[in-house]
Parts: sequence; C-alpha cells; structure tokens
Amino acid sequence: MGQNSKTWFVYLFMFLFLSGILKAQEVDFAKIDTLITNGKNYAALQKINTYDTLSIKKNDLALLHLYKAKCFAAENENAKAFLTYLAAKREYFSIDSIDKAMDLNLEIAFLLSTEKNNRKKAEMYIDDYLKYALKKKDNLIIAKAYSSWGSLIMEEQPEKSFDLFKKSLQYSKIANNDDQFENLYSNLGVLYNEILQKQDSAIYYIDKSIEYSRRINNQYGICISLINKASCYYSKKDYPKALALLNKANEITLLRNEKIIKSYIYQFLAVNYNELGDFKNAYKNLSNYVDVQEEFNFDEQNKKISEFNIQYQTKEKEIENLTLKAKVQRNQIITYTTLGVLLVAIILSVLIYKNSSKKRKIAEQAQMIQAQKLEKTLRDRELHDIDLMLKSQEIERQQIANELHDNLGSLLATLKLNFQNINRSQNATKQKLFEKTDALLEETYQKVRNISHLKNMGVVGNEGLLVSVKKMAEKMTVINRLDFNVIPFGLTQRLSNSVEVTLFRIIQELCTNIIKHSEASEVSIYLTQHNLDLINIIIEDNGKGFDYRVVTKKDGIGLKNIEHKVEQMGGTFTVDSIISKGTTIIIDLPL
Repeated sequence: MGQNSKTWFVYLFMFLFLSGILKAQEVDFAKIDTLITNGKNYAALQKINTYDTLSIKKNDLALLHLYKAKCFAAENENAKAFLTYLAAKREYFSIDSIDKAMDLNLEIAFLLSTEKNNRKKAEMYIDDYLKYALKKKDNLIIAKAYSSWGSLIMEEQPEKSFDLFKKSLQYSKIANNDDQFENLYSNLGVLYNEILQKQDSAIYYIDKSIEYSRRINNQYGICISLINKASCYYSKKDYPKALALLNKANEITLLRNEKIIKSYIYQFLAVNYNELGDFKNAYKNLSNYVDVQEEFNFDEQNKKISEFNIQYQTKEKEIENLTLKAKVQRNQIITYTTLGVLLVAIILSVLIYKNSSKKRKIAEQAQMIQAQKLEKTLRDRELHDIDLMLKSQEIERQQIANELHDNLGSLLATLKLNFQNINRSQNATKQKLFEKTDALLEETYQKVRNISHLKNMGVVGNEGLLVSVKKMAEKMTVINRLDFNVIPFGLTQRLSNSVEVTLFRIIQELCTNIIKHSEASEVSIYLTQHNLDLINIIIEDNGKGFDYRVVTKKDGIGLKNIEHKVEQMGGTFTVDSIISKGTTIIIDLPL
C-alpha cells in the first residue's frame, strides 16, 4: 500500500470519526439569564466560565461577554465589568452588529457614572451613542440617549437635565415604546422630588410611570415607583399616605434585589411611624430592617465564598466535561467499528504505517527540540540586544541634552551678552542690525533650551506615569481632528521609576504610530491596575486598521521591539486590528 493511499485512508477515518464531535458549542443563555434575574450573579459567572470560547459562534461569544459584564457590574466589580463590556463591544463590531455594539455605550456610561472622576467619560459615551442615533434617525434610541444623559447630570445640572428629558419625551411619543415611557417618567419623578423639591409634579410623573409599568407587567418597576411616591408624601409630611404606599410596595414579590428593596422599605416605614409618634411600629420595622441587613450581609459573605470557589468548581466541571466527551468518543468508536472489514483494514494500515515511521518521527522530534533550544537562545540574545539598545538610547538622550544645555547654551548666552554691550556704542543704522542679530540669538538660545528639556520629557520623577500620559495626550490632541482620551482605573500608587519610564516610552511610540498611519479621529488610552499585582493598558483607535502579520513582515520593527520588550518584562502584547474598523492594542504586565 503506497503512502498516498495510506494518507487518504487516514483522512477518511478522521472525517468519519470527528464529524460527530467537532460541532459548535451551544450556550444555554436561558439558564444564565434566569440566574442573573434571580440575583445569582456568581452562579451565572460559574456557568459562563464552563464554556470554551474557542468553540462558540461569534454572535454567542459577544452575548456571553455581555452577560459576564452585567454580572461583574451587579457585584460592583467595575474595572472587570468595564473591560468585559469593551470585549463584548469589539465582538459585536467584528460581526458588523453595529446596533448592539452602540447599545453597550449606555451600559458603559452608567458604569462610569458611578465614579465621579469618570462622569465626563460617561458623557462622551452617551454623546457618541446620540450621534449614532441621530445619524440613523431612530426615534427610540434617540429618546434613550437623551434620557440617559439627563439622568447622568441630574444632580450637577438639573435645568439641563430637565431640557434633555423634554427632548427625550418628544422622541418617545414618536417611538411610542412603553418601556421607554416607564423609564423616562420615573426619571422625571426623581428629578422633581429629590432635586427640584416639587413633590406634586413628582407624584404626577411617578403615577404615569406606574401606569406603564402595569402595561408591561413590570412588578419591580411598580415597587420602586411606589417607594419614590412614598418619599414625595414624606416630604409633604403626609405620613399616613406614605405608610400606605410603603405597605403596598412591601406586598409585591420581587425576583431580583429583594433583600435590598425590603431593607429600604422597612427603614422608611420606621421613619414614617416615628414621625407619627407610633414608636411600637417604628421599633418593629427597624428590627425588620436589621434582620434583613443581617441576611443581606450573610448572603454577601456567601457570594464571596462562591467567588473563591468558582475557579475550583470550574476546573471540576472541565474534568467532568472531558470525562463525558471521552465516553461519547468511545461510543462513536464502537459505532464506527460496524463499518466492517474495510474500516478495520484501514485502521490496521494506519497502525502499520505509524510503526514504520516511528523512528523517523523520533528523529524529527529530536531535531525539533534542538531547533527550539537554538531558537530560545537566539530569542534571549535578541531580547538582550533590544534592552541594551533601549538603555543606550535613553543614555544618549540624556548626554545630548546635557551637552546642549551646559556647553552650547552657556556659549550662546555669553555671545548674546557681548552683542548687547557692543550695541550700546553703535549708530542708528547698526542699531537695527544689532537688534535683529540679538533677536536671532535669543531665538537660537530658546531652541537650545527646548532641546535640552528633552531630558525631562516623559515620566518626570515627581509626576508619575498617569500624569505624564495625560500631558502627552493633551499635546497630541488636535482640536476637531484628533482627540486623545485617558481613562484610569485603580491606578492609586506609583510604580517603580524604571517600569514607568518603559511603559511611557511604549505608550508614546504606539500613539505616535497612530498619528502617522491610522487616520483616526479618536484614541482612548485605558490604564487599569488590578490588586497591585497587574497593570493592564489598552490603546484603542477608530482608524483604518491594518494586517498585523503583513506589517510586521515589512516595516514593523517598532512593533516587534515593543512586543519583545513587553515579553522580556514578563507581560503579554496583543494586537487586534480590523481593516476599516480600527485597532486595539492590549498590554498585560505583572508588577
């Protein structure tokens, strides 16, 4: 039997054997959604982590990231939620699901709005969403955009918030969507009650919100609106009406956040009873509030324990899946043996061929191991050379700057002083000449000073990485053409100076590449520090994108140097670029 015939038999056998195995993995989104609805976020994360992301369809993978981000957000793990929302957004863009990708702007904006330092960034995401909505001329998403923006600035700018709600109402009436009406009227009720202190107007809008909640059978929305309405009557000192509304809200069965809502109700009941002088019922409800808080705290502890167990349980699930997969494979082998003598002959032929080539494979493996050793040696040498090159560049910058500042700078200053002394004794014609010469010397002197200041560019000792990156972004921003945004998370402590210098140089070179080649109009730089032991850098632009493999083969020396430097520091360097869709570069570095 010839080698080609044997190879053909091998392919035939593998096709028959694997055709029933290599199928796209189906995701049980109904189960995940039920867990999240019931507030079991860590159980949902555990379920999500059991799926192999490499064997999931693209659209399912995007939705899986979205559910994961919602779980993190619900548990106040904002940094993880933010990065996972961005991952979901990238997946939706990669499959041209633009509407779903842009809808995530509202989720991201709400997440950022919970931190005061990131309110401006939240507005940026909503503004981006609004521009997309206006361009698409979709009345519903325009209404959502205006409503979200109004909620975001309600406390700081109530008048502008009211104007945005009015615009949202105009588009909501055209779209005629019950969910949007419920949300908008609820927001207006909160604005009038808590910010503008106009309780009668607040009650009017809250009643309209309850009307739409009943239309769509949203028990959770009804409960929240009843509590807000009770707050209005409390402000009006009509405590019996407030108590009646709170007791009505307490009768509603909730599927999510039940303990948190119940604790609010009991606390508010106690306050209203206390105002009426009914101290017995005030004490009773205060006790109920304490009991619910204890249950809630106990649940939080269990959640943390569940979080620690997720990784262990996930590993157990993986082992269980592998065992199940092995059983399926054994059953398929038994089934395929019924194909008859021909299939047995094929298997025997393959085994014979493998035996005959065993020595050859061993020799090839030995050569491969030797080649890997040689490749590792060359790679280590290359990394060492790159490190020396970067260090020598830094030393060379310092020497040039010092030389210009100490020698040429002082010489020009002295020369300028001499010209000024000579100038005092010259006539009017020469006066102009000396004035012009003096101006040129002054300009030259200032240029020398500017060049000497290169030694202080980048990370300054008393500033740190974050401040330096922000200053760099300011300088690189071109109004109405190119906008650089810096978004920090958890970067509360300084890193070592050498790490900060290296990271700044890397970010500076990547941003310079964007300016030169990407044709982008917006660049976002995300700096995230996790638990003091990992720093994550994401540089994202909306430029024309590129093929990383093609670029690095031609002129990508700079990118390869950066990749080698990050690997030398123990980190990972990832480039995700899609032609005409922009580029995302991710650096993960252990500290």
